[in-house]
Amino acid sequence: MKKWGLLFLLFIYCAGCSSQQVFSDKPERQTKHASQQSAEDFLPKDIHVLALGDSLTEGVGDRQGRGGYVGRLQQRLKQHKGVRTVSVVNLGKRGLQLNQLDAVVHQHVAQIKRADLILMTIGGNDIMKVVRSHFFNLSYELFAKEQKRFAERLDHLLATIHAANPDATIVLVGLYNPFSSSLPNIPEINKVIDQWNNGSNQVLKHYDCTIFVNVKDLFDNRDDMLYSDEFHPNEIGYEQIARRVYDKLKKHEEMWLRRSKQ
Repeated sequence: MKKWGLLFLLFIYCAGCSSQQVFSDKPERQTKHASQQSAEDFLPKDIHVLALGDSLTEGVGDRQGRGGYVGRLQQRLKQHKGVRTVSVVNLGKRGLQLNQLDAVVHQHVAQIKRADLILMTIGGNDIMKVVRSHFFNLSYELFAKEQKRFAERLDHLLATIHAANPDATIVLVGLYNPFSSSLPNIPEINKVIDQWNNGSNQVLKHYDCTIFVNVKDLFDNRDDMLYSDEFHPNEIGYEQIARRVYDKLKKHEEMWLRRSKQ
């Protein structure tokens, strides 16, 4: 556990989390089935993107000021054969936790109803909340317990978004381990990240028109993809995330390029 303490001291130094919490009753889950048409079947359309989440959505660490992975993804989408224009509303905020994202959703229902694509990065600050609350008695079992609560809140959030816009495609970008190179001898953090990613992916599978994007492998032993704080991605890291998200979207064109929304 001394090694865990060192690890998470570094986490705390870099993360900048907040503690506000907002809860509401879980709405009834709604799902839908996407058309099986390909992009060649439509006229180019206008795509409305809504980005929700934490500092990765905000683009913290992007020294080029190009909007992190969201801005880079926007440029890639503009080149897609089925897309005419791409508009983006970015509501990312550093330090955001999942329960706080629920409040953001309720405050921006109009943008959710308009969105074709809803992008999310969330979870890193929820892990940090566990660390701050249990710093002297951290264990893998504790993270496993908190991950189940996180999954329940994620399920609630997805149900809320689907109730507001059952036609939107929701893309959740997974967590990564920024210490895989600097602290390679602490395997527990990799197990925690994998557990939380797998849990989130399982929640998304309960809903149609959702995509989980695993980016953990992109950052393994790649310090050159991190910002100077050794926690957030830099412009190289954000470029890799954008590419991974875009590749996933190309494989699921039928979800977000549909005649029904022309």
